[in-house]
Amino acid sequence: MATKMWTKKETQKTIKDLRAAGYNIQKSNGIYKIVERYGDTWMKDDKPLFSAMIGMGGYLVKYHEDLFNSITIKGD
Repeated sequence: MATKMWTKKETQKTIKDLRAAGYNIQKSNGIYKIVERYGDTWMKDDKPLFSAMIGMGGYLVKYHEDLFNSITIKGD
């Protein structure tokens, strides 16, 4: 599990790329998360696969490293 501070632009681009890869991203109570078919947060190793919460000067992003091995991030 990784925890990073990303800019708004980085976070928005990643969410867009995750959606393009077929992941269902929903925002609830100010936190973006990948959700499964029935609306439950997608968990791996008892932690959310991906979450992004607005913070001071950017977004606090937590994700499982395996997530980005399964998708292709598009260039700017």
